[in-house]
Amino acid sequence: MSALTARTPTRSAGASDADLLFDAPGPKGRRRILIGSVLVTLIILALAAAALMQLDQAGQLAYPKWRYFLGQSVVGYLGRALADTLLVTAVGAALSFPLGVGLGWVRTSRHASVRMVVGAWIDAMRAIPMLLLIYFFLLAVPRWGLTLPPFWMLTVPIVMCSSATTAEVFRAGVLALDRGQTEASQVLGLSAGQTMRLILAPQALRLMLPTLITQLVTILKDSSLGYVVAYLELMYAGRLLTSSARVTAHLDVYLPAYVIIAVIYVVINWALGALARRVEARTR
Repeated sequence: MSALTARTPTRSAGASDADLLFDAPGPKGRRRILIGSVLVTLIILALAAAALMQLDQAGQLAYPKWRYFLGQSVVGYLGRALADTLLVTAVGAALSFPLGVGLGWVRTSRHASVRMVVGAWIDAMRAIPMLLLIYFFLLAVPRWGLTLPPFWMLTVPIVMCSSATTAEVFRAGVLALDRGQTEASQVLGLSAGQTMRLILAPQALRLMLPTLITQLVTILKDSSLGYVVAYLELMYAGRLLTSSARVTAHLDVYLPAYVIIAVIYVVINWALGALARRVEARTR
């Protein structure tokens, strides 16, 4: 037993998973890593400098093209587009998360027929591209006499796809819990519904909270498909701004417009990612 204990690796106070899985590099290894890192950094900087030179020669870095987006009307227009983007994201999350939890709950039912029907719906929504669903509500549904506003033609497909993903996350969270909790609740006389509602669901929701926050990033990016239904989100606003600038100011602001929009997306998604990591650290 003492020999086995001596051979078993133990985690020291400051050790990480990488320390247990990999040997620490020696002096030569650290030198090679440093040289490789410097070379890769220089190559990346050289490529970035070459790209900037090409853009400058093409006139894409000209100050008037970027100054165009400092105008009060343009800033206000982008602010409105950002608000509409966040509105779709918020409504989509508010509808899809509870619906997904409900679908995941039903999919854990003891009735095989119920699991089969709900499972088929979830698998279909996860397999069908969201763009195809948007075209369905844009082109097919109006032929049946029902025409939705652009907001709902974008939001409903988001809810359909996101709720299916949330359902699978919830089901995975329930299955990850110790089965002994279910058995103990049965011994106490709780029904299957009471066991899920009082014991399993709260723990599963706590486990999936960081994933739900990360799912907001997916919903936010999916809102960029609003250009299909002419909904004024950021991507569609950028498209309209580039066309307007070409007509009114005789400027080709295609690159500045989408660089600014990309920065907005990066900032929001980075904030959501940081929030998810913080919540995950606190729930461990």
